[in-house]
This record gives sequence, structure tokens and C-alpha cells, in this order.
Amino acid sequence: MRSVKIGMIGAGGIAQSHCRAITDVKEKDAIEFVSIADIDPERAQNTAKKWNIPHVYSDYHEMLAREDIEAVVVTTYNMAHRPPTVDALKAGKHVMVEKPMSATLADAEAMTKAAHETGNKLMVALKSRFSETWQAAKSIMSTGALGDIYYSETVAARRNGIPGFADSFIRKETAGIGTVADIGVYCLDEALWLMGHPRPVSVSGVANNTLGKTHQPTRGSWKWDPAKLSVEDFGVAWVRFDNGAAMVFKSVWIMHMDEIGHTFFLGTKAGLKMSPLTVFRHEWGLMTDSAVKGIQEVEDIELFRRENIAFSQAVRDDLPVPIPADEMLYTNVIIQGLIDSSAAGHEIQVSVPRV
Repeated sequence: MRSVKIGMIGAGGIAQSHCRAITDVKEKDAIEFVSIADIDPERAQNTAKKWNIPHVYSDYHEMLAREDIEAVVVTTYNMAHRPPTVDALKAGKHVMVEKPMSATLADAEAMTKAAHETGNKLMVALKSRFSETWQAAKSIMSTGALGDIYYSETVAARRNGIPGFADSFIRKETAGIGTVADIGVYCLDEALWLMGHPRPVSVSGVANNTLGKTHQPTRGSWKWDPAKLSVEDFGVAWVRFDNGAAMVFKSVWIMHMDEIGHTFFLGTKAGLKMSPLTVFRHEWGLMTDSAVKGIQEVEDIELFRRENIAFSQAVRDDLPVPIPADEMLYTNVIIQGLIDSSAAGHEIQVSVPRV
């Protein structure tokens, strides 16, 4: 079975995880990074040397001209997702872009539109979709066991975890948005995917970085620079959907609390809690709790491996990608709604672009 040859755009920290993940890929899942491009030539050279990538470029346009490359993986910072993704699609390449799809809804819409216009595949790299718990929850909910889902809460929170290892995570000019794109997009996508992607129609959100700007890193926490923090470290939203359902979405990098809830879903037939994965029902005139047994989560590197294999298989066998841009547009709509609603000070109407 032929190897899918891929070029990588961006040689930062997340690129290392993708490279590390495919070093032990079996022949039947053949995938090979054959070139890498980064605006920092030294960083690109170091990454290429570390992972035995034969071709190195400082201009990704030159890399896209290679005929042997079928696809690219975009691992640049958030605000730099759109140009290489659109350029690669127009150059005839399939693309997997790191989460979030983009920092703005306008960029995400343009990227999705480019995929439709070119007919090339655009997948968003969201490794958590491949976790054992999420896959098990999807198996349960796809049977209709919960009935109609009318309410959910989805949460991603750290007590003191503002990224300090790279300023690109906390500066608006590179990240665009903060916690809601960094860790929030995982739980938001989880909820939307499990709910079957109802269309959001309104968002009431609050976002700020009060703690991150006024507090110094504590002992044992990541060492961010409060003076450089220009994105939100706290974001919450109330979301309404076109089917009458509602969701509370919470994403926090820093807080004076141990936890602020968990992801769960309420349905007309049953409820489901994600951690630990449990189904709650009324049966036999009784209240019953069914805890799912035997789920063993894998390490992050295995999740990176699974998403890279899934992408390469879709390219090689001309299959739909498991996390298409059209689905991820929903996360961008809600995140943009949260930010815009917070700035406006009231609930706003939103809609999913039809591209």
C-alpha cells in the first residue's frame, strides 16, 4: 500500500508532536513527512534533522510546487492558519490544519469555501475526537438512547494554566483568541459532535483576562508574562440552537476554584455524563445509573498518531475526512459569538455560513 507523502507548514511545538506520532506508524497505515517549511530557517532545519525530513523550505509556496506532495499539515499559530491552508488547497493539496480551524469566523469561512471550490479535503486536527471516551460516548448517543437532547454543559478549565511556553498562545496578534480556542475548542467540539451539530442561533458570552493580567504565576504553574497577555483567559457563553436546545460553554485558563463543573447532556430518555462516562435513566420504576466499564484512555501521542493515520487514509483511499471543516465551522460561530457578545454586552444572533 503506497505511502502518502505530506509536507508540513510550521515547525513549532505542535509540529514536533505530529512528527513524533508517525515515527512508529505501520506500513499498512503508511504516512511520510517529506518536506517542511517555516519562516524561521533554523527552526525548520532543526526539525528536519530531528525527524529525518529530507526537504526544507523557508517559503511554503515553494514547497507547494512539489508534485510528490499530496497533502499538507498546517501547524502555524492561529492567526496564520488561513493563508497556507487556502494556498495549499488551491495548489491541489489536501490539508489538515491544527485546531482551532482559525481564530476568526471570517477566516474559517474562507478556508471552508476554498475546500468546496477546489474539491480538496480539509480536515481540522482535533486529537480528542479519537479518544476512547469520546468514541464510546458517540456509540451510545448514536443509538438514540438519550432521546432528544435539550440541554448540555461543556467545560474545559484549569486552576492556573495560562500557556507560558510560547508567547504566541497569549498574544492577540498571533493567537487571535485565548482559552476558548486553546482548550475550549476541545469540549465545544465534543458537545456539538455528540449532539449531532444543531445550528446555533444566538450566543450570550462573557470574556476577560482580569486574573491573568493582575496575577503573577505561582510556584509550579506555567510562567506566562502578564504584560504580554492580550487574549481572554476566561470565557463563558449561553448558546441557543435552532432545535430549541441550549448549551452552557465554559473555558478557563486561570481561576480561584478547584473545578467549575463537567460536560454532560440531558435528553428526553436519558442523561449522559462524560467523566466518568455514565448514563442516567428511569427504568422499572426506578432511577438507574449505568457506568461504562473497560475504557482505557491512551496517551496524547497515540491520539496524534490516530488523527494523522485517519487523514492519510482519507487522502489515499479518497474517503471523507473524519473532522471536516464544515463541522468545525460551528465551533467558530460560537467562539466568535462569545467574543462579539462580550464586547457588545448583550446576547447576539449568530448563524452558520452556508458555503
